[in-house]
Amino acid sequence: MTASSERRPSLHKHRLAVLLIGLIIFIGIYLLMKDVHVMYATADNDDVLIAERINADTTFSSRYLHSVAKCLIIEKYEVSEDYEMVLMESWNCSFGAGIETKPPPGATDRMEDGYYVIDNIDQTFQEILLHPVSIAEQKLTIDGHTWNISRKPFEGRTFSLEIEKQNWFVFLIEKLS
Repeated sequence: MTASSERRPSLHKHRLAVLLIGLIIFIGIYLLMKDVHVMYATADNDDVLIAERINADTTFSSRYLHSVAKCLIIEKYEVSEDYEMVLMESWNCSFGAGIETKPPPGATDRMEDGYYVIDNIDQTFQEILLHPVSIAEQKLTIDGHTWNISRKPFEGRTFSLEIEKQNWFVFLIEKLS
């Protein structure tokens, strides 16, 4: 075997390694430049309380005890294709004191397990404001991950839920810090 033929496999391995490294770098740069949508829970002093990456099919809900009726209220939302928050269902077990008792146009209503349920509400929000207190447990669930927002750092603070488009790399850096 000659010296040049011994170098060929080594040269091919070197080229293959460079090609793989280049491909990994290209994929890494692509992923770092890609935009994602993030649901933020931001306090009135701009503290970020929650930052969750979401998709167009993300679901989330708020469960709380109504302050007057002392009845559990459940509001179920979906994230639309346009990354807007859409109220889809409202569940309650009482009437009066500001609790919705009539479905809006296009929505339907029914009784289930002692709850009055309004379905297909289809009401769009750009921002949802919450102000949980410690005397009544309130929970926020985003894609199966639940926060008890009637406890610190949420309790007693007004905060908003909003969806923002953000660079994936920036989101990762913020999530890690």
